[in-house]
Amino acid sequence: MWVVSRGVVVWPDAATSAIVRRIWDELAADGLPSLATRTHCRHQPHCSLTVAENLPVEGALAAVGAVPARPLPLRIESIGVFPTMGTLFLAPVVTPELLAEQRRVHSAVLPHAERPWPYFEPGAWTPHITLAWSLTAEEMVVAVPLVLARIPITGTFDRGGVEDGRTGESWPAPR
Repeated sequence: MWVVSRGVVVWPDAATSAIVRRIWDELAADGLPSLATRTHCRHQPHCSLTVAENLPVEGALAAVGAVPARPLPLRIESIGVFPTMGTLFLAPVVTPELLAEQRRVHSAVLPHAERPWPYFEPGAWTPHITLAWSLTAEEMVVAVPLVLARIPITGTFDRGGVEDGRTGESWPAPR
């Protein structure tokens, strides 16, 4: 079962977000359940830095301040799969700056988070930009070559905030 709660995320710049949205649309055009068509259809391309079952927006934003603290270079050279959920994702290159931002945000938000997800503990975190989930093995066979043909992708994580995966609502962090 897919459960999403609120998280603090970084959003790619507009040009990079448009590339991700085109990939979502291409997957959907091939009949695959991409984020273009899933749940509330208000998904934004993002990379979650921390997620919890309950995360008060005001407390999280006050604790973390600007997200990211400074723009972060974004380079995607590979894709990944979380096989137990059938999730296909773009895998940002892990840089010291990205790791430092994730640690900073996770530590700042932790006192405000109820039931934080263990996958976002520093050292256990896999940075990713989700493309689709609940894909079958047969659907992966169609999706993977489509996505591989679109990389590498370069850009910047230039803004962030809190996002609610259940509703699609988002609250930008102060700059």
